[in-house]
Amino acid sequence: MGQAAGKKRISFGRRVSWKVWLLMGMLTLLVAATYTWFSLSQTPYVSDMDLFVGSASGLELALSADAADEDWGQSLDFSQLLSGSAGLRPVTYLSAEDCFYAASYGVDGRIAGITTRLSDEENALGGQDMYYIKLTFYARSAQPVAVTLSPAVVLADGQSGSGTYVYGTPVWSETTLSHTSGAQGAEYAVRIGLRITPVDSDDTASGASTFFIYEPNCDGHLSGTAGYVETLSIDGGSLIDADHLIRQTTSSWSESSPVQRTVVVPSLGELLDETTLFTLDADGMARIELYIWLEGQDTDCTNQIGQANNLTAAIQFAADTENQSGLVDVE
Repeated sequence: MGQAAGKKRISFGRRVSWKVWLLMGMLTLLVAATYTWFSLSQTPYVSDMDLFVGSASGLELALSADAADEDWGQSLDFSQLLSGSAGLRPVTYLSAEDCFYAASYGVDGRIAGITTRLSDEENALGGQDMYYIKLTFYARSAQPVAVTLSPAVVLADGQSGSGTYVYGTPVWSETTLSHTSGAQGAEYAVRIGLRITPVDSDDTASGASTFFIYEPNCDGHLSGTAGYVETLSIDGGSLIDADHLIRQTTSSWSESSPVQRTVVVPSLGELLDETTLFTLDADGMARIELYIWLEGQDTDCTNQIGQANNLTAAIQFAADTENQSGLVDVE
């Protein structure tokens, strides 16, 4: 009987020890998930962005659903709209509520919680208290198409790229006679969201919306190390489910030889996931709401990013007439 009691005591002790280690492990995860928010004594932001949206033959883009035929085309340049006004501040996307949250801070400057719920009306581009960018445009097709993100490719001239990518804008220095990256690391924490909604010609939704997150430079880090690190949501799960996450390896650029003020040599990342976004029937139309933000839960969203950063982003859609079967449903 004494031996039995002893065994019970040993078993109990092991259970207590296991719970202590579990608690320590959970604390470590919590610290890792919120460290970036704690470090934001001087909030990093993106002050300038060059953004180009394009499509391949078979798909047309416009800024409104009722745009005149001559206003539909295959490219949109938002750079002038975003120049000097893209004040991105760290937020996080909460998939369960389909909205963004920002951190709130106490009087000591430390985080009090990630509890500030944001809205497109107040906190997106054009709102009174801007945290992120929201842009809306439309896509239409005269024939049935499946629409995907185009992979990034370097063009034949070796000095320009096409497709989908994000990198730090090359900034020329008259002092060093060379370029530096205008992003200062912001390219590792940026995210681009795409909400796709089928609509009629009067912009009335004709089906459910689907939200995707494009994560460029997913394997790059401010530390210089390489390797993908999953970004966790504030609710403890993934930022978004795997079927709606599109990752891409790091895009960058290098100097030409000889160095030229207006020329750099791009090295563009590879898309790692399925990129099908939606399909359109003949004469169908979709509303595309494009979101750009600094993801506060990303391990690279720290003060090392600095301020007054400049990003170059390109989003290009491909239209496939062979593989389409109806708009993607929201799960």
